[in-house]
Amino acid sequence: MKQLVDKKCVDTLLELYGIYDRHRDSILWLLEDFDANDYEEYERKYAGASKERFHFVTVCGFFELSGVLVKRHVIEGDFYFDLFNPAPFWHKVRQVVEGMRKKRPHIYENFELLNEKRNVWTKKRRS
Repeated sequence: MKQLVDKKCVDTLLELYGIYDRHRDSILWLLEDFDANDYEEYERKYAGASKERFHFVTVCGFFELSGVLVKRHVIEGDFYFDLFNPAPFWHKVRQVVEGMRKKRPHIYENFELLNEKRNVWTKKRRS
């Protein structure tokens, strides 16, 4: 018998999708145009309140929020990962975030955790 998904989970996932969809420009920028290999290069290229910095923070913030919701079981990971894949985004920003952590040790830790959970989910699906 199939287990029904909680309506709150569905509503939350739909809200997240709305946020994601409203920020397609940021998502596409990060995947296609973001180009920094470490925090120092990020600071040089995207210093100040630039449009690019806004895109970076928007995408990282979305996946940070998602990570909190999955970690706290507001959304089931299986349900979330059927729709969203943080892996390509984490791959693009990991080195920059690691540099940011010299001053802010916990920045985007839920984004990183979300990516780790996605990796586990992917391995389970393959078996």
